[in-house]
Amino acid sequence: MALQSRPARTVRRLVRKIGRAGPHELRVAFRSRPVDPDLVVYESFAGNGMLCNPEAIFRALLGDPEQQHLRHVWVLDDLSAHASTVDEFSGDGRVRFVRRGSLGYHHALATAGLLVNNATFPPDWGKRPGQTYLNTWHGTPLKAMGYDEAQGGWGARNVLRNFMMADYLLSTGPFMSEQMYEHAYRLTNVAPGEIVEVGYPRTDLQFGGEDRLERTRSRLRSAGVTLAADDTLVLLAPTWKGESFHTPRNDAADLAALVDDLQGRLPAGHRVLLKVHQQVYRHAVAEPRLAGRLVPNSVPTNAVLGLADVLVTDYSSIFFDFLATGRPILFHTPDRDEYDGYRGSYLALDELPGPQSGTAAELADLIGAVGSGTSIDPVVTHGERYDAARARFASQDDGGATQRVLDVVVRGRREGHAVRHTRRDGRRTLMLYLGGMMSNGITSAALNLLRTIDHSAWDVSVVMGAINNDDRRANADSIDPRVRQFVRTGSATMSKSLWRTRRRLMRGHLDEIPPAALARVDAALEQDWRRVVGAARFDHVVDFSGYSPAWTFLLGHAPAGTRSVWQHNDLLADQMREVGGRRPHENNLRAVFTSYARFDHLVSVSEALRDVNAHALAAWAPPEKFVAARNTIDVQRIVSGASEDAPEEVFGALRPATDATAPFVFVAVGRLSPEKNHQRLLEAFSIAHRTHPEIRLVVVGDGPLRADLTARASRLGLDGLVLFAGQLRNPWAIMAAAQCFVLSSDYEGQPMVILEARTLGLPVVSTSFDSVGSAVGDGEGLVVERSAPALGAGMVAAAEGRVPRPGFDPVAYNEVVLQEFERAVGATV
Repeated sequence: MALQSRPARTVRRLVRKIGRAGPHELRVAFRSRPVDPDLVVYESFAGNGMLCNPEAIFRALLGDPEQQHLRHVWVLDDLSAHASTVDEFSGDGRVRFVRRGSLGYHHALATAGLLVNNATFPPDWGKRPGQTYLNTWHGTPLKAMGYDEAQGGWGARNVLRNFMMADYLLSTGPFMSEQMYEHAYRLTNVAPGEIVEVGYPRTDLQFGGEDRLERTRSRLRSAGVTLAADDTLVLLAPTWKGESFHTPRNDAADLAALVDDLQGRLPAGHRVLLKVHQQVYRHAVAEPRLAGRLVPNSVPTNAVLGLADVLVTDYSSIFFDFLATGRPILFHTPDRDEYDGYRGSYLALDELPGPQSGTAAELADLIGAVGSGTSIDPVVTHGERYDAARARFASQDDGGATQRVLDVVVRGRREGHAVRHTRRDGRRTLMLYLGGMMSNGITSAALNLLRTIDHSAWDVSVVMGAINNDDRRANADSIDPRVRQFVRTGSATMSKSLWRTRRRLMRGHLDEIPPAALARVDAALEQDWRRVVGAARFDHVVDFSGYSPAWTFLLGHAPAGTRSVWQHNDLLADQMREVGGRRPHENNLRAVFTSYARFDHLVSVSEALRDVNAHALAAWAPPEKFVAARNTIDVQRIVSGASEDAPEEVFGALRPATDATAPFVFVAVGRLSPEKNHQRLLEAFSIAHRTHPEIRLVVVGDGPLRADLTARASRLGLDGLVLFAGQLRNPWAIMAAAQCFVLSSDYEGQPMVILEARTLGLPVVSTSFDSVGSAVGDGEGLVVERSAPALGAGMVAAAEGRVPRPGFDPVAYNEVVLQEFERAVGATV
């Protein structure tokens, strides 16, 4: 087949772009339309049916004489797969259905006055002003959730985002409010919405007369489930298993075997039915042995709970709902040790309101003993514990929860109902943008701050972009676990024409943008910030990077007591710095400078650097905005890393010294980029080596100049004497094994590696640059002129033991620096 011509490929790309642009422009247009207060959107389990609390609320509103003006939109993942649900309302003009992800879906999300979800809306959706969002969630938590799970903040990112946008968070009571919302998802101090502790609407289906029960039996029989009116119904309802909610383990065969085994052991008149979690239903429905025994998704779970005589579960929060019935609950947990190892439970064994079993035989014996009054009858063994659990977890589930929710959310009647904001504990709230999370000095400084800040006084959140490689992922995993994480995925919803205006803003052409166009961009950025973190207001917002105009302008719209942006280098010099014949930071830093009007404080990482930036950037900010705060040191991490053995291949690759003389090893740590001037370091080492042949040099770090520097070392005849070790997660082991630290930079924001070397007790030789005094003062090392001969002479002095190295107290240093940080962001005077 002949290759397509270049014009043909260009046309195809253009057609694809136009095809994508149409839906995008429509979605933008949807968000410009008025919010319709009479439109309600419902979604359950990402469109997996008309289910759970949203269904109960929908049916109540549909039948409420006072709410007949409302129109209702249900979100389904596949309309044909839920045909019976669609058909049920085909004659009601107030109800329509949309496919999740379709244009109709986005139109409904953009214009609905009330949105109801029992899980999460997708990451690209953000609540508009005038919309009300009720998140009902889908169960009182038994399993560890949110930040209590192994994935922590990363796994919780979209749930946290949805909770932060919600006006109302539905709760079954104080346990759920405190354990899940405030603790597991870290909503204390920051969530702007209210918690509504009035019970779960879905549990209303568990109450009612024989007519309702018979309707449920009929629905089950119509779906092919075998069930007689006088059967003792045993409902087996396990949770999903596996490492990921979105890719659960397919255990349908195991469940079918358990149902078979259990049914065979029970006395006549018992009927075992299986209700699986939404995430594994597709697997269970394909298992032939479950035919006639599997409760379909189309039948509400709580209606079936109303029929059940005995509930058997494992780690599913379904038992909290069943407590309201007063009927026995049994826990079948043959894999408890394995499950606790990767998920964990919020309740101890002695808090569960029913006995546990490990085999089908044990479980059958317990079921058979229900109501017998024998020594293993669950009513006898766990009666008191059951009553205590019912009072603690299900006191509001009494058949009237739906109407209480409507009172608060729809009718505005709050009196007599438990409605409250999330707890505030008096800590100041701090939001930081950490930067791109690449392994560099800014990332290290940010992670150090997060580990050393006083978390008893500060409630700390961070925001970051999508993590798209292993290096960034490793750094994100290093974020202190006490820190709340927000992740910005997707982008601001803007028209293509507005994107063009935004591009001009991001290239530093603020003065060329008409005021009306700038106002539209600002409005879009404000909305995008709300999409990421909701309507929360933080006491202090910090751009800790200071290099990305996309983030400085976004953070410039964050509601906050103060906004600060960090300056880690001589930024004007950085803007003009050339690498490979181009200036990589020319446009982005020009744009960053134009954003400074939106910030209260411009924070350099040393006093000397503050003076440099205040002078160089005077055209963009008045002098009083420029302040200084040095970076903290992660003492524990440095000391711990230094205690590990240095990689043998590092020192083994160096040419040994003479038999009579041990090698004297210098170590340099830093990015291989122009401002570090490693070329000068190599020349200085070559000079010093003539006097002291025993010296060696290890360079830790990577960057755009690595190939050039390696070639330069060879030309200087330094093969075997200088080793480029690359980027290392633990440079401190090598530093601790060396005899001296050396730095050859032309400029630095604050030379943190010097402080790390001093923490390890190393003597320091450094070139002189403006901020060197923030790390090494008079008599604390050797500072030389920025020339190869001067640095070479300094290395000779180190090899001869003539460089001072007085003691350094990193803990005391951190205490002072944290006070500088608080002053810099305006927290203290």
